[in-house]
Amino acid sequence: MNAAETQAFLDGLELPKISTEDQASLDAPITNVEISQAISSMQSGKAPGPDGFPIEFYKLFSHKLVPILNSLFKEIISVGKLPLTMTQATISVLLKKDKDPLECGSYRPISLLCCDYKILTKVLARRLETVIPNIIDPDQTGFIPGRQSFYNMRRLFNILYSSHSNRQPEVLLSLDAERAFDRVEWNYLFMVLDRFGFGTSFTSWIKILYTSPTASVRTNQIRSNPFMLQRGTRQGCCLSPFLFDLAIEPLAVALRIQQDIPGIVRNQVVHKVSLYADDLLLYISNPAESVPKLIDMLQQFGKLSGYRLNFSKSLLFPINQLAISINYSNLPFKLEHQSFTYLGIRVTRQYKDLYDCNFKLLLERTKQDFQRWSALPVTLAGRANTVKMTILPRFLYLFQMVPIILTKSWFKVLNSNITSFIWNNSTPRIKRAYLEMPKEAGGLGLPNFLFYYWSANISKLNYWISTHENKEGPAWASMELNSNSPLSPISILSGPLPASVSLQGLSPVVKNTLKIWFQFRKHFHFNQAITLLPLSNNHLFPPSQIDTAFQVWHRNGLVFFGDLFVEGTFASFNMLQKDHNLPNNHFFRYLQVRSFAKKHFPFPSLPPKNATDIILDLDPTLKKRVSKIYKIVLDISPPQWENTRLAWEEDLGVALSDETWQCSLKRIHTTSLCLKHGLIQFKIIHRLHYSPEKLAKIYPGTNPVCPRCGHSPAKLGHMFWSCNSLNNFWIRVFEAISSICDRTVNPDPTVAIFGVFPSEEQFAVPQVNAVAFATLLARRQILLHWKSVTPPSFRHWVKEVLSVIPLEKLRHNRSNLRDRYIKTWAPFIEFVENVSLT
Repeated sequence: MNAAETQAFLDGLELPKISTEDQASLDAPITNVEISQAISSMQSGKAPGPDGFPIEFYKLFSHKLVPILNSLFKEIISVGKLPLTMTQATISVLLKKDKDPLECGSYRPISLLCCDYKILTKVLARRLETVIPNIIDPDQTGFIPGRQSFYNMRRLFNILYSSHSNRQPEVLLSLDAERAFDRVEWNYLFMVLDRFGFGTSFTSWIKILYTSPTASVRTNQIRSNPFMLQRGTRQGCCLSPFLFDLAIEPLAVALRIQQDIPGIVRNQVVHKVSLYADDLLLYISNPAESVPKLIDMLQQFGKLSGYRLNFSKSLLFPINQLAISINYSNLPFKLEHQSFTYLGIRVTRQYKDLYDCNFKLLLERTKQDFQRWSALPVTLAGRANTVKMTILPRFLYLFQMVPIILTKSWFKVLNSNITSFIWNNSTPRIKRAYLEMPKEAGGLGLPNFLFYYWSANISKLNYWISTHENKEGPAWASMELNSNSPLSPISILSGPLPASVSLQGLSPVVKNTLKIWFQFRKHFHFNQAITLLPLSNNHLFPPSQIDTAFQVWHRNGLVFFGDLFVEGTFASFNMLQKDHNLPNNHFFRYLQVRSFAKKHFPFPSLPPKNATDIILDLDPTLKKRVSKIYKIVLDISPPQWENTRLAWEEDLGVALSDETWQCSLKRIHTTSLCLKHGLIQFKIIHRLHYSPEKLAKIYPGTNPVCPRCGHSPAKLGHMFWSCNSLNNFWIRVFEAISSICDRTVNPDPTVAIFGVFPSEEQFAVPQVNAVAFATLLARRQILLHWKSVTPPSFRHWVKEVLSVIPLEKLRHNRSNLRDRYIKTWAPFIEFVENVSLT
């Protein structure tokens, strides 16, 4: 790298600089609080570095290690050098799928760094993540807090599927960088940090981290001699993603200002650069002239920074007819005319083909996976978890990236395949809605794919609303809001259903997003107007389209009709004048909006909030927003438990209070970590076991009597509780429960069947947990003897409880909860030592 050339390159760019306040925060001495927070935020279960100490060690002894680490970090910055172990890394290699094991390139290297090094870089990264959004242009979405990969995809769709230029050819260039993270030149990186205005202390930290780092390769338990690293950001380092974003940002800046490489214009806005970390997507006009200049520019940048194009994986996609007619044989890029893959999505020339190339293929792949997995010995709960952890992420990624309307019949096909898989091609015993309920509400947490589809797409509306309200937002959101000006998508999504305006003239992205929103609203009968109707550019409110005074209202904070309500009541003009500085001559406009409000809302009161209001009010920067929307949608019309609850009350002859019933539902999956135990209680609560009485109804002629005592008809309550042959078993179980609780606990069906005490009973948490677990195993013993003429024995129950106690001890010890384990299980162990098992 030539320092003078690099300096000249950077001098020609107007790079933003961090503020004085940000510089001071980055340069501040590291504190104990920061170290403690860094340790807590790091993920457990990761392989340790060369020193062998995992992050769990630091978490367990953080109160002792944090001061020591702080002293270490002070020593490092003082002497300007890392200890030897912090410079080391162990590289393990993993064979790539379907690759030749004899070729070095067939292996994927995984670098393992020492945790003390990762804690230090985590502290620095947590500082940097608050600063980096201010200096990295919104064109870059990779690793930047608050930015998502779908930003790039929505922007691409809005450019590709909008009206093309008929004056100049337009192309997309998808550029692949060869080992981008591994090729960053350190001296170039240090110069970039200086140009961004980073302070002396923070820059010194980066230079220390990249002074004499080493690595050794571990193969078949054999470790090579360590070798020096000369360039590249360190894999596994918490700072690496941010440092790469900083390193590539000068290239993005240079491309934007390069007049010889014109971008593509949409709605009078020039689009040229889109980045997701090292994935560079360029929107270029006049490719015959501009692309050769682009290649030359990238090569010059590569000499300074280490950046190198992988031409075999880079491609050119003509957008308009003028571009299609050009001969590109002299360019080193692969030419694609019909489709290409970007960020894992197959992008097609026609919007309608997105379904076939993405959703249809994934559905077929899912069917094949279910067929392969169907023979596996997996329980109902295990299959539900398989769908949640393996199938859902695939579809959810598509739902978030590709805004295309999917019919309910499509989801019926998907659900049919899922149902066949989780029930192993047998008849379902319970409605799907109960399986889809959250575990804490008594379900199995099986994903509702239609609800996730709605949630992922509805989440984009939060960006529309925020961008409309604040007059700024992501580029894709601004494009969609302005794509059909003066018609506002906000007024369409907030208006009553059916919509009073045709969607045919809208861009495909906006049209499909609105269709998905309408599909959701119609499903739940949310047909009324929403108070987020805008006061300006509202097709339902014609004065707002011809009177620019409503733009003044917008600037003064009156953006939506909901803003006209103060403390739930429509505000007077005097109140609005006082709070929003409206002139006197706007009184007639106030009368206009009041008349509109009377027509569409229950005037003068603000209508109570429903799910649509709650969803649209969400902040677009909120973390896990799709999951939050999904929960809101799931709670709109949950399945009713009343019949199940009444059936248990009738069988047991007791009244179950709301508190007791809710506690019973929560206990299904919290009593034990074992998935099979949770499934047992799930089936009991939901009455999925076939009692003799139920079998007699299903199969006429079947004997409905109890195989143990001969009672008829033998319902579930009888089989689990009131059977005379179970009396001795339950009496002895409750003797053990009394010992656990250190007081007399009389036999009670609520405790026996649901593992919870009646709401009026007060017990300590360890006692409650022990009783819930012990009674669960008692119910399991009954199920093991379901068809037997002999009842379960107290002796077998005690042995089973004793068999799981060591696992409970291990679980508590791993969580550093030994005292809780002793309080929970010591009374039972003491009881067993003093009781006869005969």
